[in-house]
Amino acid sequence: MHRSWNLIVGLIGAIALVGSAHAQGANDQLACYRVQDPAAKTKFTTVVTNAGVTQSCTVKVPAKLGCLQSQTSGVVPTPPGGGPTLGDVGDFLCYKLKCPQPFPPAAQTTDRWGGERVVTFRAAQFLCAPATRGAETVGATTTTTLAATGPCSFNSSDRRCEGTCSGGGHCSAVTSGGDCECQSTSCGDASAPSCAGFCDSGESCIFSITGCSCVRIP
Repeated sequence: MHRSWNLIVGLIGAIALVGSAHAQGANDQLACYRVQDPAAKTKFTTVVTNAGVTQSCTVKVPAKLGCLQSQTSGVVPTPPGGGPTLGDVGDFLCYKLKCPQPFPPAAQTTDRWGGERVVTFRAAQFLCAPATRGAETVGATTTTTLAATGPCSFNSSDRRCEGTCSGGGHCSAVTSGGDCECQSTSCGDASAPSCAGFCDSGESCIFSITGCSCVRIP
């Protein structure tokens, strides 16, 4: 494995909020957003240990969620309250996580929003890694075409796109033009109906009634 992971495991929906009812002015909660991550597709295996359970799991890159340290105020109605008192929790990127059973056992859990109750842990969803958030990028679009650092072209013999792209891009088929070009947006995150996103080298990103999806190049 090429990275040293300092990781926490979270079961996170569209917005995950954890933290204290008492900490004032601290970024003690996380607001999580769906992200578009140009990192190359990679799978890692890692041993995840928590709550007395050890699992051999698979982590899939690129990231699917970005969680930013946040404050909340003006909550209506007043939530039950409780949970730990924390300071700033930092920012995280969250990756798809697949783990076998057994999962962590159900436990009495308390937080600001739901109060005290028994929470049951089921299938693993995400592994979240502390991240450093740099300067903001203005005017970002959902699809980015990158320059090729080597030939990015269609191999008619193998029916696949081949080449090397800069900045973590992928050499992928362009359905509309019958050619190949470098893309940094995955097909599932590309804008419809143009669907200018990357797939595996032998696939093309096309538009269907449900959005953009990868299909095998005929």
